[in-house]
Amino acid sequence: MKMSKTKKLTTIGMLCALSYAAVVIGRIPIVLFLKYDPKDVIIVIGGLIFGPLTALAVTVIVAVAQMFTISGTGLLGCLMNIVSSCSFACTASLIYKKRRKLSGAMLGLFSGLGC
Repeated sequence: MKMSKTKKLTTIGMLCALSYAAVVIGRIPIVLFLKYDPKDVIIVIGGLIFGPLTALAVTVIVAVAQMFTISGTGLLGCLMNIVSSCSFACTASLIYKKRRKLSGAMLGLFSGLGC
């Protein structure tokens, strides 16, 4: 069954909102300046469902919203967020897009972790 454009757009918007809420609520400091962002989990789920371009779009939207609201690192932090989230989410969703099996998902996730 093909999804309508409106339904896909609203689903992507909800993924963006959930990712941003996960950053605001669930940010966990690890060491000095390093913090765990749980937004990558939601971005990867969206990428596995809709493809790597969706993962890229959600990443850019959430990183820019984060830059203007809660980030203290400015433009460089935004660029770092985009690169780090895309290297994980887009790699995983691209490999899963080519190989739609559980093994493809696992290979994609481990490859994204390596990137």
